[in-house]
Amino acid sequence: MRLLDALKKLFTPKRSPSLSVPPQMLPAMMRQIEMTQAVEYSCEDVHRLLDQFTEAVMRGEDAAALMPLIQRHLEMCPDCREEFEALLRILKAPLTS
Repeated sequence: MRLLDALKKLFTPKRSPSLSVPPQMLPAMMRQIEMTQAVEYSCEDVHRLLDQFTEAVMRGEDAAALMPLIQRHLEMCPDCREEFEALLRILKAPLTS
């Protein structure tokens, strides 16, 4: 049985109403499961270091190479990526007096 089929079977309302997931979300869930690594940062870990990561990007450093776990998390987590992009926009904004 393919992983996607197994997920569809698991997340059906008949089997477990509390685990019901819209079918259109299953492929994205499957991609995230497939991309899971043995060591990963949580959102809390990323929030603690996001300012350093963003400043490295602003200095033109290879932040992804310096902090690969943060880069990986940003690739997987749309909420943290949005926060990173917002912080980057703030730092790039011209100062006004």
